[in-house]
Amino acid sequence: MEQDFTQLLKSHELCGQQGTLAEHYQRTLDHLILMASTNGWKAHAWHRAQEMDADTTGIWRGISKDLIKKMKEINDLHRD
Repeated sequence: MEQDFTQLLKSHELCGQQGTLAEHYQRTLDHLILMASTNGWKAHAWHRAQEMDADTTGIWRGISKDLIKKMKEINDLHRD
């Protein structure tokens, strides 16, 4: 598993994705939020978040819960 993690970090360096894992997590969450907010993409965003949450490296653990939380916040803002 540690080898997979190291490969992940190197792959991000090679494609210009620098920054901390927390920053990458947040960028990915922001992308999922955008997808979930777009007509026709909500189910795909949710499915992808669940897949990522199950990733064995643990990098994405909690991303589906964070997506739910953010989407509820957005929906609550639109109701007011």
